[in-house]
Amino acid sequence: MKLDIGCGPKCLPGFVGVDRFPLPGVQVVADLDKPLPFEDNSIELVHAAHSLEHVSDLMFTMRELYRVCKHKAQICIVVPYYEQKLNLANPYHLQVFNEHTPRFWSSCSWAPIDKKEYYHPHAVTWGLSQSDNSDPGLEIRLLRMEFFYFPRFNKMDPDCRREMRQHLTDVCHQVAYHLVVWKEGNEDDYVALTENLDSYPFLDTPALQKSRNDANLYDKEKCSTFSYAEEFLDQRFKEQYVHVAECERKLLRNEKLIRLLMAGPDLPDADLKRFNNHVATNYSRREPIGYRVGKDIPTDGYVEYPVSSAGECDSISVCVYLSGDAHNAHLGVELVDRSNKVVWNAIKVLSGIDTVGVVNFSIGETFKQENLAFIRFFAKDLYIKANVVECLVTPRWPLRSTKVIPYVCFSHDE
Repeated sequence: MKLDIGCGPKCLPGFVGVDRFPLPGVQVVADLDKPLPFEDNSIELVHAAHSLEHVSDLMFTMRELYRVCKHKAQICIVVPYYEQKLNLANPYHLQVFNEHTPRFWSSCSWAPIDKKEYYHPHAVTWGLSQSDNSDPGLEIRLLRMEFFYFPRFNKMDPDCRREMRQHLTDVCHQVAYHLVVWKEGNEDDYVALTENLDSYPFLDTPALQKSRNDANLYDKEKCSTFSYAEEFLDQRFKEQYVHVAECERKLLRNEKLIRLLMAGPDLPDADLKRFNNHVATNYSRREPIGYRVGKDIPTDGYVEYPVSSAGECDSISVCVYLSGDAHNAHLGVELVDRSNKVVWNAIKVLSGIDTVGVVNFSIGETFKQENLAFIRFFAKDLYIKANVVECLVTPRWPLRSTKVIPYVCFSHDE
């Protein structure tokens, strides 16, 4: 026999309709607050949709269902989820139903559902039917639990949706419990049953199917408080990410600056060899003994260094330090002869330089360095700090002070 408890005027086909009012489709008029008019172990399937919230003593009614059901009988209960304001205001609803309610119908320490669905720090294991140190006289075990959410929450991430349901009102409107009556003590049978739930014949009513389908008809609401909060938080997370990324870039630039000052520029070996050979040939008998960052390169003037080297040149390479991302900034170079005349200039985009790097210029003709008085550096569209790297060299003659020169290489490709 199959029972539709509290069926009202719409009893499920093939079920015996039970209600306290003699409505059309009701075959047995019975008060759920009193003993059910059915023999022990006579029922194989029970459906109770939006009826058990009206009973006065839920544990009494559940014991009656347990009594009349056979071992392994299925019970499907659909009820309002407690944490929604309409349910809280309804004076006809006498019982509370949420993710914890079926825990009080079983003493089994576990259930075949995700523990996150019912986690509570004061009750870690599932079954709580004997938590008042008495025997409630029933063992009804949960097989599956379905939550039905209000439209605005249907398209949310499941973990986020669960978190909302457990902490806020008006997130979930109803819950369905799919249970099995357990009257024999063979736990191996129960384990075997839970391991094959994919093939278990869960009762699936037209009302449950409609509730699931309705959940997919609504798009995620865009003008709700939650959507606003989600959008606001998303923007804040993006801002924080940008801030953290910028801090990381600054730390990296600081590390490179420290390495530059402590050990020299971090350049490819070919560049280092070319620069150091030029410096050693023209200024010292040894490689540079130290490095530093020179004056800021301006956009409305220039930084000038004397040319003290000799030999022919047709290209110039300069080592620069950048305090940030250069984007479309340009570095310019001028060569000035001994009559203070600009004899050559060029400008080049600062690209591909990460903090410390080399900018190469091709002169296009050959100059003798002995005829040059100064090399000047200027900038265009520069919104960050940029500097020529300087190095300290030992003088050729003893008793003379250490000399500071730009880390610049004049080259001649023969």
